Amino acid sequence: SQINPHFLFNTLNNIYSLVYKKADSAPDAVLKLSEMMRYMLYESNEEKVDLAKEIKYLQNFTALQKLRYYGPQFVHFDILGEVDGLRIAPLLLIAFVENAFKHGDVCDAQFPLSIVIMVNQQNLHLEVKNRKNRQNKDEEGGIGLQNVRRRLDLLYKDRYSLDIEDSPDHYRCELNLML
Repeated sequence: SQINPHFLFNTLNNIYSLVYKKADSAPDAVLKLSEMMRYMLYESNEEKVDLAKEIKYLQNFTALQKLRYYGPQFVHFDILGEVDGLRIAPLLLIAFVENAFKHGDVCDAQFPLSIVIMVNQQNLHLEVKNRKNRQNKDEEGGIGLQNVRRRLDLLYKDRYSLDIEDSPDHYRCELNLML
């Protein structure tokens, strides 16, 4: 039920820039934002949603985040396994991807931001890895991951593991979840 206003305003400004330049990618960006808003406002009110829709939300978010950067970005987003027919608590995975973009460096070809979702039957494995952006001035930790841990404890008690490695230069998050 939480929409990040900075994301919304930044995305609208990026789309405005595309429209102003008459970029061919502008209509697709508007469509991605529209799909995200529809998912957040209407579909995510359910107790569980289709995993495929949750992943599409993450893919749209990733595509819109990439609009913020000029020049090449190095973001790998891989989906392995069959996601059809599986359900997950809505908006559970987004905090990990948001943090990677907020604190990560997506312009380093040697250390790309990596998002991997592997599904094997009822087991979901999410791994997000990124090199930290040295320009980041937001050193204070937010409440996003604390909220995710609470939700995991409430919704998936004894059916998940969350391992986070936070070094000065790199960040890695690994979530294993029994759907």
